[in-house]
Amino acid sequence: MMRYSRTCNIFRVWRRFSSISAESVPVTESITNDIFRTNESNPVNHRVEHNSRFYSISEPVKKQLFAGGGLPKEYQSLSETLNGLCIMVRKPAIELIHYLNKTNFDAPVLRYVLYGKTGVGKSLSLAHIVHYGSSAGFVLVHVPWVPKWFQYVKVATPSSVHANKYDQPIEAVEWLKHFSTQNGHLLDKLELKTSNTYTWSKREVTAEGSPLSELIDLGLNRAKYATGCIVALLDELKKAASSKQCRVLVVIDGFNSFFSRKSNVIREDKSMVLPSDFLLTDALLSLTRNDWNNGAVVVSVDPSAHPPELRESPLPRYLLGKTGFEHLDPFVPIEVQNYNDKEFRSQIDYYIERNWLQQPKARTDNGRAELSFTSGKHPYSLMRLVAPY
Repeated sequence: MMRYSRTCNIFRVWRRFSSISAESVPVTESITNDIFRTNESNPVNHRVEHNSRFYSISEPVKKQLFAGGGLPKEYQSLSETLNGLCIMVRKPAIELIHYLNKTNFDAPVLRYVLYGKTGVGKSLSLAHIVHYGSSAGFVLVHVPWVPKWFQYVKVATPSSVHANKYDQPIEAVEWLKHFSTQNGHLLDKLELKTSNTYTWSKREVTAEGSPLSELIDLGLNRAKYATGCIVALLDELKKAASSKQCRVLVVIDGFNSFFSRKSNVIREDKSMVLPSDFLLTDALLSLTRNDWNNGAVVVSVDPSAHPPELRESPLPRYLLGKTGFEHLDPFVPIEVQNYNDKEFRSQIDYYIERNWLQQPKARTDNGRAELSFTSGKHPYSLMRLVAPY
């Protein structure tokens, strides 16, 4: 995560705050769950009245949707420490859910782009939308963090199905497992079939009319063909959605990394293999075009998905570049900002209720004002600020 100048002296200010006498400042009203929690656990039903309230995600749903990624690493650890995953219902997710509930699925897919500074909560808003998609019966195509595919590639090999392209067999197997965990039960119910015959070798063929689960199983068992199986799977889902056999929700975090000019893979001639040279990039860019219907595309752009020298602005035009911007245009931009006053109060109340924030001064008006000023109401900075206390 990017560090912000506002938090450079974070602990120095907090120690000064800690020395304030509890008797010298007014105390806020006692905390009740009614203020900062909602019992509405189905994100399909989240509306404006649930804004700034936390809702709980059960452990089985958490394992189904996020075992393969989708939650920021530190938030994942925090949820385990606090004995339960809760996500705040925030304005960007409410806006997206409203749009998705009102979508005309006969029209070409709409693309939505979440943007904002690093650490404001874009990934958690996408996690909220992933939960929404699962609850609403969409087939999920979820990429938890695109830069992982290019900045931390474990193995890259020349593609077995496409000349001049590269496969990422380990990353492809991991993603197929993630897709299967999220959608396995739904795919069994939908009974989707392949529309083409896929020949992988003289002995290995996926015949036309085979269940899509056969493509997934082949990729999981034969890493050599995993990337090709993903390409075929996404193409089949695109066709199935357009023929109204299913609805598909594409959710991608760090989408601008597809248009980055850097990876950790080097050819023998010392030239760099760019993200555009990977077959997985072609597959996901095909799915994020608006040449199909009965689905939706929700992506985020993030400065941290680019190298440090390309993080001057969080705006989509800068992060996507000319090629990426034209690929998504037209799209609906949705900004994710720092906490507002109500969200800030709810977050502090949640930390106190879970005993993550035990400092008595945090219950006072002056103490909360100090926390608000020191963190700038920046979600990640606030989480780091209160951690030792």
